[in-house]
Amino acid sequence: MDGRTVWLSTSVCLVAGSEMNELVGVMTDITARKQAQEAAEDASQAKTEFLAEIKGLNDQLKQENSRMSAELEVTQRLQQMMLPRDEDLRKIANLDISGFMEPAAEVGGDYYDVVSKDGGVFFGIGDVTGHGLESGVIAIMVQTAVRTLLASGQYESRKFFDILNRVIYDNARRMNCDGNLTFSLLHYQDKLVTISGQHEEVLIVRRNGVLERQDTLNLGFPLGLEENISRFIGEARVPLQSGDVMVAYTDGITEAMNCAGVTFGIDRLSEAVRTSHEESAGGIREAVVNSLRRYIGGQHLLDDISLLVIKKMLPSDR
Repeated sequence: MDGRTVWLSTSVCLVAGSEMNELVGVMTDITARKQAQEAAEDASQAKTEFLAEIKGLNDQLKQENSRMSAELEVTQRLQQMMLPRDEDLRKIANLDISGFMEPAAEVGGDYYDVVSKDGGVFFGIGDVTGHGLESGVIAIMVQTAVRTLLASGQYESRKFFDILNRVIYDNARRMNCDGNLTFSLLHYQDKLVTISGQHEEVLIVRRNGVLERQDTLNLGFPLGLEENISRFIGEARVPLQSGDVMVAYTDGITEAMNCAGVTFGIDRLSEAVRTSHEESAGGIREAVVNSLRRYIGGQHLLDDISLLVIKKMLPSDR
């Protein structure tokens, strides 16, 4: 009477009697079971549609991942291509130079470069915040801007960093990112190194094994944070004699951790450089990298690592 549909399961059998046959049956209400079956069928259909949607999204994700992987590979190759070539470094007179860079991700935010110009040699090293595609793009941008400034003869530290910072600041805003970097420029000429810009300490080991640490905190300001940083730029001058070693690095080395969560630190880095300072620049580089790897064991790198070793050749090495 209320319009409900009731599902019944009926079982009937024929019973023979002495005078007539009778039908005897049982009717069972299976409405609940039928409703459950329909609900299961609806759920199965919904699951089928959901799985089809998931498959479609997964296919899209695979396509997007392939595209991103291709972009990352191109950016990574660009970064590697822009690193100084060993054959070019060997052409620089009176200096033995070796560099190393290993990103923590597919694309790193570290940068270093070596430019020989007008009888001097410029060493640039920087560390962009974070790592990945965005940081890698900024690192490439820095390399291009630095080489452009040096090619135009812009060597004066305050002017150099003022222009470089404005380029990074404007482009970072255009990219809608908050990336910035610490960066130091080391200019070697006439047995003297002029250091400018804020980055990690510069290590110097003299020919007799004495270690010196040059702080750069008061020589600059992170690039890309403020529009004008010219008032923060300073210089430090360090002599570099035959047999002396100078090392620049990024904090991925000193902040690398072992399984106990203890960082490699500046003291271990300094000791690795000091105990190997009589070797070639390549030998010193390998000593540092091997010491770092032994220390962290199987731990993954949490940050990009870069290392630049410069050794003033002895007359007998030339």
